[in-house]
Amino acid sequence: MLVCDCNEVDFDAVKAAVKKHGNDLKAIMDETDAGTTCECCLEDECDKVDLPLHAAIKRALEEV
Repeated sequence: MLVCDCNEVDFDAVKAAVKKHGNDLKAIMDETDAGTTCECCLEDECDKVDLPLHAAIKRALEEV
């Protein structure tokens, strides 16, 4: 499941970062590079991804 189109970050990468950093958005962005280029995936209505970053973090927190 694609979370960041520009940097090709998938949900599994976000989930791994959430396991390390909890819901620390900056640390997750630093580790995965998600949301660091065009920032579309930081918006709730990004049409470039399957799941925006904030939603991916929320889902990952529920799964870990």
